[in-house]
Amino acid sequence: MYQKHFNFKNPPFRKIVRSNGDFLVPYHQDVFNLLKEKTQQAGIIGLFSDDAPLLGQFSDALKSAHPDVLAINAFPKLSASSLLYKLSPGTKENKNRIQAVDAVLHQWQADKNRAKVLIVSHCEAMKESCHEVLAMLLTRAQELAFRLSVVLTGAVDRDVVLMQQSELREYAHTRHTLRPLTCREYLSYVQAQCEEHGCENAPLSPARVRKMHALTKGNISKLNELSHLSMLAAWTERAAQVSPRHLRLAAGEILPAKKHGKRLATVGLFASVLFAACGWYLTSSIAGKLPVQLPVPVSWKQQAPKVEAPVVPVIDNEMVNQPDAMHQLYLMWGYDASADDALCQNAAKVNLMCKQGNASPDALAQEGYPWVSELKTGDHLNYAVVARVGDTSLDLLMNNRTWQVSRRWFNQHATGNFTQLHRLTPEGKDAISAASDTKDMGWLDQQLSLALGQPETHSQTWTAEMMKRTREFQQKMHLHVDGIPGEDTLMQLMRETHTAPSVLLQTTHATPDANTQEKHS
Repeated sequence: MYQKHFNFKNPPFRKIVRSNGDFLVPYHQDVFNLLKEKTQQAGIIGLFSDDAPLLGQFSDALKSAHPDVLAINAFPKLSASSLLYKLSPGTKENKNRIQAVDAVLHQWQADKNRAKVLIVSHCEAMKESCHEVLAMLLTRAQELAFRLSVVLTGAVDRDVVLMQQSELREYAHTRHTLRPLTCREYLSYVQAQCEEHGCENAPLSPARVRKMHALTKGNISKLNELSHLSMLAAWTERAAQVSPRHLRLAAGEILPAKKHGKRLATVGLFASVLFAACGWYLTSSIAGKLPVQLPVPVSWKQQAPKVEAPVVPVIDNEMVNQPDAMHQLYLMWGYDASADDALCQNAAKVNLMCKQGNASPDALAQEGYPWVSELKTGDHLNYAVVARVGDTSLDLLMNNRTWQVSRRWFNQHATGNFTQLHRLTPEGKDAISAASDTKDMGWLDQQLSLALGQPETHSQTWTAEMMKRTREFQQKMHLHVDGIPGEDTLMQLMRETHTAPSVLLQTTHATPDANTQEKHS
């Protein structure tokens, strides 16, 4: 329905792989490459996740990559006899399991195969008798010099139980539990989906994708469902972008919700889609009889609760510790790290550099990166992320609120202590020199070309042209002109190419009515 509206050439969010078979998420591609490599070895490989559709796509990709793959679904209950029958229907004529196992292997050998990959999905549904059959198959295959690889996929809670069973333990050599995707991976995945299916302007903004990540907890199959239904909801209103309301309606269809209101949201979405599919194609004669525009169903509109005498929050009463503020700072970089993991010393794990010190707000604002500022409010220390710097005011992120404070108030309460993150080069460096490797040189060439609007040189070594372009960029950004891409130059380069979050710098002539106020957006 919405494909043409959003300029998709093909339906998006149906598969997590490209047309050439590569996964859209690099982490999934790495796991798949490992899976392919390990299936060249006899034994048992376990792949576990609570996202069943995701495991199914891994199985499909493996079937496409290997010519000799046999896939079996153990759902709802797989017995030993059923397993043998699915491997070879002729086994029902054998009197015992040993004969049946031999019959299966001889049939595979008769097909002139010297190897086989057996995928058992929903392995948690296998009866214990299946474990014995798999062990017998692997033992007998080894005796016959036949390479048999068994891939077990299933729920996470079956990982230890299955892979440590006495019958299977000695054959298990690899097991992997798929982790949820990070917020940054979500953002990249949505962009890759849009590019893969021909849409230049994604209907899902970064803010919507971040909300999806919070709702789905990194589950990619639920993300696909949310994306589909939210775009369907946006299409019914002929909206160019998915709004928060569209996302809420889609979430009401897929995700667990409170008992009250779920049915209303479901009916609202169904009614609106039906209206869009039928009502928009009314003939002109019918439309002419309608003097007013048809209203959007009431369930589409969020009913704002009536609040009398609202209490104005006071920033001095807020309590934010440094780990929580660092969590917010990591979020701005696309990493949904927990407060325990959002530490300065963990920045290198995600190719970031953490810098701490004492500096004036003006100096930090000139660098253009968000930072965590230490504030003395009331009788305690607070921590806030500076997200916008204006002539007369700043925006601070605290406790999931945006606070607008005057420059005067900030200068009075800020201690000057700060924590700042910035991205490193692909090789994890904070500067590039003539001794840098080819990967960093190629990246620098690409970034300078984007920033200066010039074609790439495709040089992977330090050249005079590279130094010339570095000087041009430094001059453009009013930096120290030396032709050396040091830390300050790279920080500004990433800002200019929009590969790093930045503090919004505004020049205004208006002053806030009060020293501090909550800013609602």
